Amino acid sequence: MSILIVQDPLTTRLAAAESPLEICSSDGRLLGYFTPAKARQLRLEPPAGEEEMARREAAGGGRPLADILRDLEKRA
Repeated sequence: MSILIVQDPLTTRLAAAESPLEICSSDGRLLGYFTPAKARQLRLEPPAGEEEMARREAAGGGRPLADILRDLEKRA
């Protein structure tokens, strides 16, 4: 990966970004994409709440990996 050092005022504008940006030239050509460091550090919530996750874990289920691999070998 290459590193591009930018000067103010662009540094200030990029530092203020809270979500990914498209970077375009003055004539509208897409130059690339910028993902601010803040956006990469966002904590994503699980698709289900804590109660649902606990219920799923308590329910158990599934099959042992050895059984799954044996079934896949039979199909091959």
